[in-house]
Amino acid sequence: MKIILLPGLDGTGYLFKNLMKELPSTLSVEVISYSSISSLSYYGQAQEIATLHSDEDVLIVGESYSGRVAYELCHLLGERVKGLVFLASFVSKPSIYSRLASIVPISFLRPNFITRLLVYIVGFNMSGGIQLVSPVFHSLGHTDNKKLKERLRNIARLDKPTKRITCPVTYISPSKDLLIASRSVHYLASLCSNFTKIEVLGGHFIAQSNPVACAKAITNAANM
Repeated sequence: MKIILLPGLDGTGYLFKNLMKELPSTLSVEVISYSSISSLSYYGQAQEIATLHSDEDVLIVGESYSGRVAYELCHLLGERVKGLVFLASFVSKPSIYSRLASIVPISFLRPNFITRLLVYIVGFNMSGGIQLVSPVFHSLGHTDNKKLKERLRNIARLDKPTKRITCPVTYISPSKDLLIASRSVHYLASLCSNFTKIEVLGGHFIAQSNPVACAKAITNAANM
């Protein structure tokens, strides 16, 4: 079985670096980069990824932005999907803060004192040290601005999915997530036949602020 890591808003997969270090070397892991995917829609991105993994069993891990991609991919691959892990993921309607993000100019995502502080507050709940913010801006600096803007729009336009999920689902919920509304997590749970919620200390960027706990949850899901 292969573990597929779907990245957050940056789409590079670069921010999985510390998480990868914590995953056992015995696991087969592939990090997806959206730079090689042409589609800008959630469903289109899932379709392109599905063509690469139609003949193998997978565990899908969706981080933040990629929550809906993971959901769509799960239904495209069907019984090939042995489990889903959501890392503070957008699957249905986001919080008001996330909806407003779609109208923020891309220039606002460039590193300066104010943006670094905001990311540290919103993304990391001001824990772990502000040095955690630097890799975020580094990865955003390697992201196509047009694609980045479209991802923000995708999040803002999210609707409520209706298809049920029959494989085991693990949702890693940060202890303080300002971007994912709790009602969204509850709604996702209502669609699942087998749903486990794990609260992990940290903010929205949970795979970066607490990679050890996230790696443990992913490993447990892979061994189910």
